[in-house]
Amino acid sequence: MNSAKKLFACLLPLLMLSAFLAATHGFHASSTVATVYVYPEELKVVVGEPFNVYVKIRDVSGLQGFDFMLKYDTAFLDCLALEEGTFLSNVNHTFVAVRDINDAYDGTWGRVWLAVAVYGEGWADGEGILAIITFEAISVSECVLDLYSDLPYKEDQVKLFTCYSEPIANVALDGYVADPPTADPLVGDVNGDGVVDMKDLTMIAGAYKTKEGDPRYVSNLDLNQDGIISLRDLLIAAQEFGQ
Repeated sequence: MNSAKKLFACLLPLLMLSAFLAATHGFHASSTVATVYVYPEELKVVVGEPFNVYVKIRDVSGLQGFDFMLKYDTAFLDCLALEEGTFLSNVNHTFVAVRDINDAYDGTWGRVWLAVAVYGEGWADGEGILAIITFEAISVSECVLDLYSDLPYKEDQVKLFTCYSEPIANVALDGYVADPPTADPLVGDVNGDGVVDMKDLTMIAGAYKTKEGDPRYVSNLDLNQDGIISLRDLLIAAQEFGQ
């Protein structure tokens, strides 16, 4: 048995204790279907800049513990940190049974695994943050942040419970991460300063009538790419003037 499973096994007596304390302190069972979700649902990120995503919960009643996994593409993302949120710790001290980051989980997939329970009496209702995960984008790509449970595998659920024998019904919603879209180049902005103005027209005019192969011919001044810098290229830039 690996260390993560051993730690999770240690959670069971605590859950039994929670069940006993709840029964003797007027505990109320959950009757709603909770939603566990990645927030933001869609996130645009920049390569090399760390960013946070949150595993949040809403519409829950009587939560005393949770256990979830989240997969990510390691060709695109590097997981830097995994921290418990405040939803349960605001109720009472918590016991973190599993907190694991595995960048070599399954081929190109990495996985984080977090399992937490209230240590003693108390439960959480409503909505809040279960976990904070810090990633860094390491390449230009996109991927799903796949939120699920294992043992047994449930692609659209995580484990929520009031005690070991009383699961809380839930649905799990994935997240999505991508690089920000690259803006199309501005036609006529031949000097790349973000505006089409007299500087661009002057540059095109300065290479007027040059052809491919001429020393003064510059490809990006040939706006219609017909092999010659002509009045047509000046007209194209003039139509975009001021953009």
